Amino acid sequence: MQLYKFRSLDNFQFVLDIIVNKRLYAATFDAMNDPMEGFYTADDDIPDELIKSLQEHRKTLKFCSLSKYSNNPLMWAHYGSGSRGIVIGVEVKEEEDIREVIYGSHSHLMASNPSTLERAKNVLSFKAGFWQYEDEVRVFADKGNYISVKVTEIIFGERVDRTQKALLKKIVKATNPSIKLTEWNDEMLYVHSEPVFKV
Repeated sequence: MQLYKFRSLDNFQFVLDIIVNKRLYAATFDAMNDPMEGFYTADDDIPDELIKSLQEHRKTLKFCSLSKYSNNPLMWAHYGSGSRGIVIGVEVKEEEDIREVIYGSHSHLMASNPSTLERAKNVLSFKAGFWQYEDEVRVFADKGNYISVKVTEIIFGERVDRTQKALLKKIVKATNPSIKLTEWNDEMLYVHSEPVFKV
């Protein structure tokens, strides 16, 4: 599955870690940008000990946030350092636990789902509706702090620093020349296939 990671170039070593080590860092939910992250409602007949276990899983589960699209201007502004950063295209193995985020409501837990771990992942797959522009996909880490990926593409932002771009291109060509290097152009400025034109 092809997905995208928006990155600033301010912490250059984090970008290099993705490219050279072919991995993405997975964080716990309390490091996410939504203050309502991890909220849920539950049926009354779910035992207290299961709720407690769910909360423990929720605190320790780690996942990586990616986007389905590389050309959303809001994502470039918020996570691509105002188009001064890059987007890294990656392929995630199909056997990974990949879930599209559901927007607009909280997870509601029902007693019919017996797995506490599955309930916790369900809770962490919901976000408030105002985050919908992110088109987020979450990949849950099976173990450890990283998720292995195949890096397929790097898209340079419109305002990326020339020196950083030149250096990154040299590093990519020396370490993994199969990665496609793409320059930003105005034709890429689309949101859900709806064109946006500059005046």
